[in-house]
Amino acid sequence: MIAIKITQQKDFMGKLLTTDVFDSFLVNDATIETFNTFHIDGKIHKNFYSEDDKEIIDNKEYSSWKTLRPTCFDLIKGKRTPLGFKFVFYLNDEEKNKLISEHDNSILPQQVSLGLNIKYSNGEMILTTGTAFNIFTLDKEIEKAWDSYIPSFLDKNNIEYEIMT
Repeated sequence: MIAIKITQQKDFMGKLLTTDVFDSFLVNDATIETFNTFHIDGKIHKNFYSEDDKEIIDNKEYSSWKTLRPTCFDLIKGKRTPLGFKFVFYLNDEEKNKLISEHDNSILPQQVSLGLNIKYSNGEMILTTGTAFNIFTLDKEIEKAWDSYIPSFLDKNNIEYEIMT
């Protein structure tokens, strides 16, 4: 687990809310505090969709950021800065499989979730990585790989940050 402080918040928010930079991440949870607190559970309700739509969402448990971004943008935009927000993202299955195959052959993709918490509170934007296993393992290779992935992802997308110690 690493914690990262975003140093250029306006640029980060522009990329988060108005570009496709984070669109491939899956949303586990979103909480936005403005004039009310809005909570979005990212789990997909498959019974909402018609049979024609089900093949689109069939293997997905969570909505993508691409799907929820416009709603979150509408809740955040305006002249006033939100009191706070927190987004809990998961790496999508395709990227997770790729990361695991490159770094750790001892773990199966369904045995681990790779999370990214994005939290804005008290004027600070902090990103925190997290790794959750549904098995017992002492192997930390995938956790190390995930902790390296996020800074490289931020670098690739020209997002300025500093790793907190």
